Amino acid sequence: MTRLLFLTGPGGAGTTTLAAATALRAAAGGHRVLLLGVADAGELAAVLGASGVSGDGNVLDIDDIDDDLDLDLDLGQGQGDGGGGVPAARRATLANLTVRRFDPAAATETALVDIAKLLSGPLAAAGLSAPDATELGPVPGLPDILALREIATAVASEQWDTVVVDGPPLKAALAMLAWPETAAAALRRVRPIEGQAARALRPLLAGLVGLPSPFTMVTQWTDDAAAEIAAVRMALVHPGSVVRIVGSSSAAAQPLLQATPTLLALHGLRADTGTLADVPRVPEEPLGLAALEAFGEAVYAGSEDGDPGPGLADPPEPAMLTDGDGYRYDLPLPGVERDQLGLVRSGDELVVSIEVPGVAAHRRAFPLPAALRRCRIASARITDGVLRVGFKPDESLWPERFLTDHSEDTQNGDR
Repeated sequence: MTRLLFLTGPGGAGTTTLAAATALRAAAGGHRVLLLGVADAGELAAVLGASGVSGDGNVLDIDDIDDDLDLDLDLGQGQGDGGGGVPAARRATLANLTVRRFDPAAATETALVDIAKLLSGPLAAAGLSAPDATELGPVPGLPDILALREIATAVASEQWDTVVVDGPPLKAALAMLAWPETAAAALRRVRPIEGQAARALRPLLAGLVGLPSPFTMVTQWTDDAAAEIAAVRMALVHPGSVVRIVGSSSAAAQPLLQATPTLLALHGLRADTGTLADVPRVPEEPLGLAALEAFGEAVYAGSEDGDPGPGLADPPEPAMLTDGDGYRYDLPLPGVERDQLGLVRSGDELVVSIEVPGVAAHRRAFPLPAALRRCRIASARITDGVLRVGFKPDESLWPERFLTDHSEDTQNGDR
């Protein structure tokens, strides 16, 4: 199982430095490691010891970022291991390490070209010309979606044992990590509508020989989008994934730092705030491989075998339980405050929102299990960091014989 460590923190907290130190530590332990900067404008190269950055004489130069966005590490071929050469241990570490920079501008340009091609078919069928990719302009949130897809592809490739992501600052990272659930909820609303329309118009469209069906194209697009969202979601929530939060002493950052575990749990993501809680402070920023190796050793000295990776654990997910003559739907939300919480039922979904001062409200629509769709909300309370929503069977939706014994439905959730 490929482990995923997504590092983020308030601006200036040293996230990039810690991401580099974490990746080097994992690589030194024999793991094949990908260090991926998704909001990087050259910081990773500088932190690792690029040309022009002072080091200790044994720091390797990092060449300019090449066309495929990989950093080319110069291993000093032809030099001995002494003097100005590369120590054998460090050479072994770097052999396990790949450093890659995700370029949001280039990825967005490619994606807009693909979107223009996708639109060309339905527009041509309607007698309209397709827009040029440059005319589509910036699409809000698209760079975040493409960055998440890059992360999911890396995790699914099985090319690496550990993927370390140098994420954007905390506020932006939370918005990025919320995208899969937000997009999935939007698709759940779109797909039934277009599916019904396609079925209704299929006989008519079948009689128009040679006319492309826009509904078929929309259906294919939503199916592809749902598959990509599921892949991203799987990468973020599997038991080897964790969002590691880098702390800050800034008073202004404390409200968001305190709310972060709650916001991540809302989206079903594991938060790791303890590992880096006591990061040793050093008088100078660790720059170059030797300094980063020493820093990583100090940071992870207390972990098992010095391994910086997360332990395997299931992500926080809701659970349905029987509760007297009804049901209870438990949603883990550690640290949530009552005045931050919003709860509303929308059709067959339970929409939970959390508001933090200075941060856009985070919402997640939870599709209700089949049994709860035939129930009404009877109560809601917060107990030990868990939102417990009570449901009672709605007599108008339940057959009478099930009202007296619905335990089997509870066990099978989708009946």
